[in-house]
Amino acid sequence: MDIGINRGDDGWDINAMRGIGIGEVLIGNVLRLHTGTNCIEVHSPAELRTDHEAVPVHAASRTNLDRLTQLLDQVIAEVHAADSGSLRCRFANGWRLYVPVSSDAYGWIIGLRGSYFIRSLPGGGVRMPREFA
Repeated sequence: MDIGINRGDDGWDINAMRGIGIGEVLIGNVLRLHTGTNCIEVHSPAELRTDHEAVPVHAASRTNLDRLTQLLDQVIAEVHAADSGSLRCRFANGWRLYVPVSSDAYGWIIGLRGSYFIRSLPGGGVRMPREFA
């Protein structure tokens, strides 16, 4: 069954999210971006790059939370989970959300259709369900 995760040169392309707008932005201890039944959770510090600037964002430490809400309704152009453990999400308007490798925690998790997921590992790397690895 194709769930929209494809192997690339240096990681995984999450094509299941391409062309879908962010329908919900939830900010608590983590940042959650929902696209229907799919979700990106960001647990560690990240960087949001707009047309004019790059700003650090982090839900748990309350860093630039007003910027995170601007992701609502943004259409996803690309989601790429690198083998190194970083995550890159590019939006159709040119904005980018980048989550670097986290040395001591899970940096991010991607949930697809409520059950399939891919996540970063503390210190680097990516964990996939066995059937895709």
